[in-house]
Amino acid sequence: MVKELPKFKGYTVDERLKQFRKVDREKPSIDFVDFNSKKGKELLDEMGEE
Repeated sequence: MVKELPKFKGYTVDERLKQFRKVDREKPSIDFVDFNSKKGKELLDEMGEE
């Protein structure tokens, strides 16, 4: 069975790897944001507020 990971603000949230990931198909590139980075902590805080 395939499980789809949750999404938040365009990022895929991978709790196992503790990362947010966003794919830009135009460039193409993938933006990795670790949960323990400044941006990652901000996203986690916003996610907790919702």
